Amino acid sequence: MNKSIILLASFLFWLTACQSDVPSSHTLKLKGSESMYETFLELKTDFEKIQDTIKVTLEGGGSRTGLMAIESHSADIGLSSFPFDLTETLGTGHNVSEQVVAYDAIVLITNQHNPITALSDEQVQAIYTGKTYDWEQLGGEKGLISPLIRDENSGTQRFFEDHFAVHELAKTAEVVDHNSEIVAKVSGNKHCIGFIGFAYFTESVHNLLLHTKDSTPEGSYVAPTHRNLKNGSYPLKRGLRVYFRQGDDPAVDAFLKYLQTDRAHMIIESYGLIAAK
Repeated sequence: MNKSIILLASFLFWLTACQSDVPSSHTLKLKGSESMYETFLELKTDFEKIQDTIKVTLEGGGSRTGLMAIESHSADIGLSSFPFDLTETLGTGHNVSEQVVAYDAIVLITNQHNPITALSDEQVQAIYTGKTYDWEQLGGEKGLISPLIRDENSGTQRFFEDHFAVHELAKTAEVVDHNSEIVAKVSGNKHCIGFIGFAYFTESVHNLLLHTKDSTPEGSYVAPTHRNLKNGSYPLKRGLRVYFRQGDDPAVDAFLKYLQTDRAHMIIESYGLIAAK
């Protein structure tokens, strides 16, 4: 018998046993990362197909919002694309655990008519701090750069700022709420630059090559491909994680167990992510 069938059968047997401890029509609340939203929307739908006791609600709002919802008991599972220091953020005795469920990348994108194909770390930093304000300064066509950013609750924004040491944002930076909106704005404006989660990349925009120091002493530039994520050469790889409160909530346990199945891994990887196994 196929190994994945055996594993799925084992999971369904475990889930059936677990459901006996879950109240009828229990609702499991998920909240957090916009970068994880589309993937978890499909995971939610699939999870509800294979059992009829636990209903799942899903909200975005950003990674920090998800963690704060766990602290305030307004959600059961928080989704985060940033590895918060739980003790620093929540204090001691928080009783919150985390589990990495996938890996993805932050992708820098430009308009299809922008001739720039690669940027160094220093160039990205200069754009987002306002030191570089015209594409002509980078060898492109003359035109003021329009950098797009996420809000302060975004794990993607926090990861991006930490990686490129962006301590003060350019005054021209525009806050955009969702990954898909960034794609639309960049697609429609040749002067825009933005960054998104890997799962949201489309062929309507260009992805920029970024600098890696792994290959040669001088370094080289790599694209955010599945292969480069797996071999670790792409510099903006990150873990996507869930936060949850430790305890004996069978609905939370059931969903976390589901995330470890081959069935869930297939959905995760269909979005170009790498399932954490």
